[in-house]
Amino acid sequence: MTILSVSDEAKPPAGFVPMEPYGPFHELVGPLYVAEQDGRTVVGLRVAEKHRNKGAMIHGGMFLMLLDTAMTHACARVRRADRVGVTTSLSSELFAPAAPGDWVQAEVEVMRAGGRVVFLNCVVRRDGPDGELLARGSSTFQLVARESRAGP
Repeated sequence: MTILSVSDEAKPPAGFVPMEPYGPFHELVGPLYVAEQDGRTVVGLRVAEKHRNKGAMIHGGMFLMLLDTAMTHACARVRRADRVGVTTSLSSELFAPAAPGDWVQAEVEVMRAGGRVVFLNCVVRRDGPDGELLARGSSTFQLVARESRAGP
């Protein structure tokens, strides 16, 4: 596990703990934080300079990463232990930008969790559950046998 030092101004809100990176990509874009709020998975990050596009705002790809990561984490909570969730569809809408220093968090709602497919919705907000809506997404995850998954 990679431990990153976090300055006081970059720390997450109360209740969030560091999220274990899913691999080298998450180590690159992190740190990410996770919490359970009202029975829902919430994944957040403090927007950093490395997350912005050529302008002064978060890159759209970072919103997509946050949506997919949050929904992947929520899927893992509802699937059987011998299965792994694979993103098979992801749709999104981006409504407003975020800037370095902003706290953004993705809150996931599991719409339906079957034995082979999980359907999820997610919203991204600035500064907590009552903050400005920045993006939303929905995804479908196929649940496959752990050993049939390519890679580590």
